[in-house]
Amino acid sequence: MVRTLATLACLLLVSLPGCSKTPAGMSGSSGFKLKDPVRTTFGWSKGRMIYVIYFVPNSSLAFNPDGVAATVKAGKDKEGDSFEGGLDGYVDKSKAPFKASSKNYDVSFEGKTYRTANGAVFLVKVGTPSKVEQLQATFGPTPKDADLIPEFMENEVRRLAKENPKIGDFPKEPPPPEKPDKTKKK
Repeated sequence: MVRTLATLACLLLVSLPGCSKTPAGMSGSSGFKLKDPVRTTFGWSKGRMIYVIYFVPNSSLAFNPDGVAATVKAGKDKEGDSFEGGLDGYVDKSKAPFKASSKNYDVSFEGKTYRTANGAVFLVKVGTPSKVEQLQATFGPTPKDADLIPEFMENEVRRLAKENPKIGDFPKEPPPPEKPDKTKKK
């Protein structure tokens, strides 16, 4: 009888709101200024990076630097977390909104959905239309301590920028391919 009551008490505690949710730090989003004019926003769910977006805000749009982190909506166990943000820093009524999902590892921007395998990196020049380039990246092992995960994710975003030449050179345009000189005779 005592075991049955103890088991029942444990089940009741686990069923309380907030007791079965992912611990703090296991899911979240953040953003910061990487270098002038490049900013970044990134999100993780259950300790795994979902997306990293390095972007150059549109200079003709209003920009809120405090709002570059997406809003995380915790999903139920099988749904996965969802992220909604704006590359202009405004979640509501954004001129450059994006959405991401941890269930399918997809990121939607300007009506296009980009599928990722294990968290992808995007280089985005916000404009009309925006230029989007998708890169694949490998992220290090996530720490077990949930309190260390936000700092770890930010360090991973900085590491990627240092190690990947495309990210380091962003937003420079690659030089156009050389065309053969048609005036020279062979």
